[in-house]
Amino acid sequence: MIGARVGNWYVESEIGRGALGVVYRARGFDDPDRLAAVKVFTEVRDPAAVQRLAAELLPLQRLDHANIAKSLDCGTHGGLAFVVSEFIDGTDCAKRLEAGRLPWREALSVAVQAARALKHAHNRNVLHRDLKPAHLVLTPDGTLKVLAFGVAKVFPPPPNHSPAIGSSAYFPPEAASGKSLTRRSDLYSLGGVLYTLVTGRPPFAAGSVVELIHKQCYTLPERPAMLVNDLPPEVDEFICTLLDKNPARRPGTAAVLLEELERIRGKLERKGEKLTWPAKLTPDTAELPALPAALGGEGEGTDSPPPETRPLLNRPLVVIPLFLVVLAALILPFAWPGPSADELYAAAEPLVASDNQDDWDAAEKYLEPLARKYPNQYKDEVSRARRSVKDRRELRRVITDSAKPDLRTDAERAYFRGLRFVQDGDPVQARAAWEGVVTTFGAEPGEERWVKLARTGLKLLTQPDGRPR
Repeated sequence: MIGARVGNWYVESEIGRGALGVVYRARGFDDPDRLAAVKVFTEVRDPAAVQRLAAELLPLQRLDHANIAKSLDCGTHGGLAFVVSEFIDGTDCAKRLEAGRLPWREALSVAVQAARALKHAHNRNVLHRDLKPAHLVLTPDGTLKVLAFGVAKVFPPPPNHSPAIGSSAYFPPEAASGKSLTRRSDLYSLGGVLYTLVTGRPPFAAGSVVELIHKQCYTLPERPAMLVNDLPPEVDEFICTLLDKNPARRPGTAAVLLEELERIRGKLERKGEKLTWPAKLTPDTAELPALPAALGGEGEGTDSPPPETRPLLNRPLVVIPLFLVVLAALILPFAWPGPSADELYAAAEPLVASDNQDDWDAAEKYLEPLARKYPNQYKDEVSRARRSVKDRRELRRVITDSAKPDLRTDAERAYFRGLRFVQDGDPVQARAAWEGVVTTFGAEPGEERWVKLARTGLKLLTQPDGRPR
């Protein structure tokens, strides 16, 4: 392949190999000064996949961001598919890790730039699907470039392909269970990459891919702060949140991720840390021209000075009402005693007993002031009410999210057996399992919790769609 012409590019040298092919450095046929990285998919033998290459890669060619290696071209050569992307002169994070872990400040810079790249791609409905240290390249000036956006969707591994342990280390748990990948899946992979950069090792170690995927689904990684003494707790918590097994508990979008990074930056700087934040090289939105004065803008080319305006807090119509509001806020808590403990509990009790989840949220508005203002009254009742709400929330979450909690007693095992039947779409078996819990353990002390939940599950199964509302 060295010296051959692939599309409009002359191949010069090999720069890397992957599970699906070989990456070459190449020069432009029409412009020899233009460099590119050409990946030839030598392991992709499916003619149908090769034929739909151009259509599949079209969304990737629309990505245009300073932190994304731009896709330039695609085609076939000798019956093999190839893609051409911007050539990045830098070192990928996998090679950087060979010299040891990165300082956490540098890892935060990587996180910010990677989040910006993900935000740009996700806003265009493109997922990365294979984020790992080898796909993050740092240029000499510190700019991060994310490689291989969306390629894992265009060319998935063949059925008989066994992924390497290194590649599987960043797979989200939902990928192992066959669920569809989402934006939160990319954020999980980014969390795994950051964990590796900060600690010098992946979140999980295993001797086989099967063992590694099992740990991804069911094992919590050791917290980064346990391995890095100087890691701030804010960064430790941030990484652990990204690695949450439940996608719903991860940040919803890359934009939210960037906001959280800004909050972390503010906290650390208030503690005296000096952080160098990467410059934003690609604006999210273009600047809009000023509106003419006739349309409500500031106007252009006018010679008259703007009229003087008095400061807002120097206006009596603003200051007097504001003063009265502040005064009322200080006096009313003492003049108005508020509801008693009996009134608060009486308001919360029917809401806790309700089957409507919105009522449970409303109940906490009464339970919280009851526990805070009257700590010695209704203490046991408040504890039981909160546990009841928590249990039923967990019941709904398990039914809808297919969670698999740890089991301890016979009653608990029978109860969760019913849940698994619900998840498998077998409400008849679920009903039998839960009725068995009620019949067998209904009179046993210590099992009231599971009996009550089984009864609630039986009630939920009577709804038309068999799912909680």
